[in-house]
Amino acid sequence: MATIAQIRSEPATANSRTGSVAMIVLRRMGFAFSVVLLALVALMVIWILLFKLFDVNPLVGKTPSDVFHYLFTDDPPRRGIRPTSISAAQARSEVFGGLATTLLNSAIGFVTGLLLAVVLAASFVLFKPLEFAFMPIAMLLRSVPLVAMAPVLLMMFSGKAGIAAIGAIVVLFPALVNIVLGLRSASPQSLDVVRVYGGNERMALLKVRIPSALPNLFAAIRISVPGAIVGAMLAEWLSGVEGLGGLLNRYGVSNKGGVWAVVVVSVVTSIVLYAVATVVESAVLAKWGPNAGKG
Repeated sequence: MATIAQIRSEPATANSRTGSVAMIVLRRMGFAFSVVLLALVALMVIWILLFKLFDVNPLVGKTPSDVFHYLFTDDPPRRGIRPTSISAAQARSEVFGGLATTLLNSAIGFVTGLLLAVVLAASFVLFKPLEFAFMPIAMLLRSVPLVAMAPVLLMMFSGKAGIAAIGAIVVLFPALVNIVLGLRSASPQSLDVVRVYGGNERMALLKVRIPSALPNLFAAIRISVPGAIVGAMLAEWLSGVEGLGGLLNRYGVSNKGGVWAVVVVSVVTSIVLYAVATVVESAVLAKWGPNAGKG
């Protein structure tokens, strides 16, 4: 029977763990914000230096200030930055409206690809012959360039389904490899404990393998988030539908300022989402990861 001191100490222990998780998340948020800020500053510095080093024609290459003027300056900018028929408000509406569409398309592909990767990885662990049968096929498909595969997928699937299929392909293969490695890396001693107490492979998967694979899962998520955006933009560009990729298709050579604005917005969005994924990773691993509750 638990003593009174033990009963009284349980809420304090739970509160301390909750506070520890909150502190980890706050520290990670501060770190992620600093990394994003430094990455953006470094990106702009490299951008400007490369333009000066290679003496890029200002009618072709646009600087960070040009992109800012394209999106936010109401006064008519200098020639070549923004067509006179487009105002700054219209430019922002097009670019950020396209961003919202691309984020939706990339989210569909990301979730689809990640769920498929988790299900396949768990199946490979539970039924080992499946891995030997299907992993070579998956790697063979991964070796096909996405640019060559995307038109075929768009012919097979129309509209959102085609965009989701391309995004899922981008996410599926790196996530599958990472998650399988994570599930395989579970501690043999912990697996033996489950078996000693009468647990089967499914119980070992839920209680041991999945918590051990969480770091690999989030590594796959961090890699896949920018890839899902690129996949969605590629599908939009090829199909000509709305989104950042569709804007690139429509702007072409007639609106180079718009092309650079789309590129900058997509890159900044990828960096920010990568940082968000690291914050979520810290919270989840602190609560349920393999080292949860340890100092």
